[in-house]
Amino acid sequence: MFEGFAFQFPKLGFLLFFFLACEALCPLRSNPLYFPRTPLFTDVLVKPPLWLWVAKWAMITLFVIALMSPVREEKMNAQGGYDILLVIDPAIINAVTLEHAEAFVGRRSGERIGLWIPATPEVIVPLTREHGALASILSEVTPQKPRTPVTTSISRFFTTSDEGKGWAVILTDSPKTFIYSLPVGIKTSVVSPGDEPRWDETTGNIRPPYRLEPNYRYYNYFYVYPLFGGFLAMLAYLYGRNQKGLK
Repeated sequence: MFEGFAFQFPKLGFLLFFFLACEALCPLRSNPLYFPRTPLFTDVLVKPPLWLWVAKWAMITLFVIALMSPVREEKMNAQGGYDILLVIDPAIINAVTLEHAEAFVGRRSGERIGLWIPATPEVIVPLTREHGALASILSEVTPQKPRTPVTTSISRFFTTSDEGKGWAVILTDSPKTFIYSLPVGIKTSVVSPGDEPRWDETTGNIRPPYRLEPNYRYYNYFYVYPLFGGFLAMLAYLYGRNQKGLK
């Protein structure tokens, strides 16, 4: 409930101890009244009720808390970019294709990227921001056969993606035989590295890279609540002090 709450000026809390010291060491003075036969009055005392004492210290405590300025820190993460799945046809895997694939990954530093090479066995890397590890895997990929066609199973990579944020980039020189079916709701770019040697740049220009911005913080201020509570406690205390017979 109070997670993230803090005080901007916590050192002002010493004021509460200042009031406690004054209560103990500096009692209120009143003008003395002299009556004859004072022992007769010892059994008749007018004491302030308990709620008046509670109102007094609630007022002081809440005002001190308001001075300390309670706040809650909120962290906001920059939103945007795509979740990109890089699908590579095993038949076109070579040093040049993999080099451009690594360059493509390097340009998308602010986005999650996954890898799928539908061969036997498959090479699967879920969507990740660990692009260094992904580039390392790409550098070790070797030509693989036989291949399996691309189907709607692409959607399994985007189960944690927001709506409209999925983007599949399919690299193949023979899309008619490599692509069997595609899921609905996922943007798809089919690229032929043989016809577009610089596909990593041209494809990136279609949907420019998202630049990840650092998290930023802001504060919600809550001093008004103890201030208002202290004001109500002060009204109650003044009301009790002004009642006849209470001092």
